[in-house]
Amino acid sequence: ALVGGLFFGRFGYVLVHAGYYAAEPGEALAVWLGGLSWPAAAAGATLGLIAAARWRRLALGPLLDALALPLALFGLLAWGGCWASSCAYGVEVDPATFPAGLAHVAPDLYGLTAARWPTQLAGLAWSLVALAAVWAARRSAWGSGALGWFALAQVALGAFLLGFMRGDPAPTAGGLRLDVIGSALVLAVATGAWILQLGRPKPTPQA
Repeated sequence: ALVGGLFFGRFGYVLVHAGYYAAEPGEALAVWLGGLSWPAAAAGATLGLIAAARWRRLALGPLLDALALPLALFGLLAWGGCWASSCAYGVEVDPATFPAGLAHVAPDLYGLTAARWPTQLAGLAWSLVALAAVWAARRSAWGSGALGWFALAQVALGAFLLGFMRGDPAPTAGGLRLDVIGSALVLAVATGAWILQLGRPKPTPQA
C-alpha cells in the first residue's frame, strides 16, 4: 500500500503539472522536493493492497480494516504537515468582514502573510473528528473491509469540502480544482464500497 501510494501519488502530481515537469524532467522523481496527489495516492495504495493480498493469498477485507486507524491518523498528519510547511493554505479573506476570530494570519508557500480562511486548522479539526469516528466504529458489526472504506471516505470528505477553501494554485477542469474532483471520486468510490461491505459477513479466522 505504501509503495503503491507513493508511486501513484507522485505520478498523479507530475501528470497534472506536466507543463512544469516537461521543462524540468529531472525533478519528476525527486519526491523529497514535495508534490503528491492524494487522490492518486489513495488509488495507488488500494491497488498495492489488492496486489499484496493476492500475492500472499490473504483476504482483502481484514487488511482494509487493519489500515483504518492508520489511514485516519494519516489524514491528521497530512494536515498537520501542511500547516507546518504552509502548503494547502486557505483563501485570503477580508478581516473586516470575516467573522471575528476565524481569520487565520498565515503565510503561503512564498512566505507572504495574509489573513486567510483557516483551511489547514479546519483540516486538523476534521481529522480529529474522523479519527474519533473510526475509533468508535472499530468494534461495530460491519462486514469485512467496511471499516477501512469508512476511514477512507472520512478522509476524502474532509479533503473534498476543504478543497473549496484552499488558496494555493492548482490546475482546474470545468472551473473546479482537480484535487477537489479527485477527492469527490475517492469519496464516491469509498462510500459505495463501504455501503456494499456493511452487510457482508466477516471471514472466520483461520487456525
